[in-house]
Amino acid sequence: MAGVRDKAKKFSRFVKGLEAKHKAALPDKSTPLLDAFVFYLLFYSNPVSNARRAHKALTDDKTFTSWSEVRVSTAREITVVLEKSKIKHADFLAPRLLEFLQRLWELVDDTRIEAFNEEIAAAAEEGAKAKKEAVNRVRTTIEELPGIPPWGATYLLAALGLDKALPLDPFTEEVLLEQDFFGADVKTLPQKKRVLKALVEGVEGLDTIEVHHLLVEYAKRDLKRR
Repeated sequence: MAGVRDKAKKFSRFVKGLEAKHKAALPDKSTPLLDAFVFYLLFYSNPVSNARRAHKALTDDKTFTSWSEVRVSTAREITVVLEKSKIKHADFLAPRLLEFLQRLWELVDDTRIEAFNEEIAAAAEEGAKAKKEAVNRVRTTIEELPGIPPWGATYLLAALGLDKALPLDPFTEEVLLEQDFFGADVKTLPQKKRVLKALVEGVEGLDTIEVHHLLVEYAKRDLKRR
């Protein structure tokens, strides 16, 4: 246990240093979860400034009145908007974003990801069993969402408060290995998830998603320079 606590303290100091250096990469918590998630998808392989610019274009009333209007646009229209903001692989991202938005709309008749938590809250009023069933149903639904990277589901589950582990994407794993947060005995996915959960719980003032954004930005900007 002492080893885990020591690593958690080290991780907290490391993340706090990243917060001071890469604050621009943090999601805007005043916006709906969909906005934060789309920004994340854009900034994952692009500079923060370009991702912010692209997100602004997608949410600008002069371009699209809502995410629903983005949803019914063509892949080519979205690609053009992304390319104007210098988003790399725009022609790859555009159709996948539309696929994701369409499926989200079909599931909740809206583009509000928060509707999943509302579904769980409504089920909770019927009792613990109904709530558990709703949580499992929502978890499965999110894990099957199309158009997003494999770790995108963990991102959404964490953002909804249904998962406490960091999304284990290539960037995050690279950073944790470089900083020696995964010991030689941590090899399997369940073992890594337990370590991730312990590390995040030791960070004060930042939630799981904010920590993840900082790790991704560190991997993009600092690791790649070495």
